[in-house]
Amino acid sequence: MSEEKQEHVLPAGVAKGAVRDNLEVVLFAVLLIVFFKTFVGQQFTIPSASMRNTLMIGDHLLVNKFIFARPQWAWEEKLFPMRSPSRGDIIVFRYPLERNNDYVKRLVALPGDTVEMRNKRFYLNGKLVTAAWEHHILDPKEGPVPGPWPLTRDPGIYNDMAPTKLWNYADPEVLAMDQQGQEGLDGGYRDTFGPVKVPPGFLFAMGDNRDSSADSRYWGFVPMDHLRGRPFIIWWSFREGGTDDTPANVPKGPTDVLMNFVDGARHFLSWTRWERTGTIPR
Repeated sequence: MSEEKQEHVLPAGVAKGAVRDNLEVVLFAVLLIVFFKTFVGQQFTIPSASMRNTLMIGDHLLVNKFIFARPQWAWEEKLFPMRSPSRGDIIVFRYPLERNNDYVKRLVALPGDTVEMRNKRFYLNGKLVTAAWEHHILDPKEGPVPGPWPLTRDPGIYNDMAPTKLWNYADPEVLAMDQQGQEGLDGGYRDTFGPVKVPPGFLFAMGDNRDSSADSRYWGFVPMDHLRGRPFIIWWSFREGGTDDTPANVPKGPTDVLMNFVDGARHFLSWTRWERTGTIPR
């Protein structure tokens, strides 16, 4: 007696074509990426030397986007590591003058704090604040030198003249515009500034490379609702142009993205800073 062949018929809707199957996987991956970039984390590349040597040109960061979020329910704060921004945090935020651009600086003062620069030194509420992350340029050939910078240590040549223009970014009318002004790096605020009290709802941010950073000294306070997150890892560090001083190429279109990819692939082994890749920025 021969065995009868049995045909297994799948329920309706189960049998799918390869095109539909792959399309669903792609759509799910896109949704997952969009969710991650919107609520969890985002890739950010350091384009300039304003945070050197804490962050180098070509450092690729992953930014924690929900750490500074305001929880709506108690369980959110318990489930996710949310907290208020603290002095000393490295922060990523929307640049007040061009909100489509993200900046990265160090948060040095909170609402209610009084900030002041005296002879290149930063004072918070009347007390000198300095640490290893504060850098000054003593010799342009050597680059920024790390701190701390007590009063007994010479931070280099400074401008001891008072600023020629009025720093008016604390003016209530200017703050009401929700967009600060802009002074060039020669505005005189780098070495001598304040004292100024940080108003409610705003932060004061500065680059660690104090002699070469366009920060709150020149364009005013950071609105707290402009915060994007905090870098939590350098997942890749790449020497743009093979040096530590070549500015990164910020992509402005598909062509720039492709050129950056080709450049990174060609010089991946020789231009990667292996000692920085995988480290946590402090």
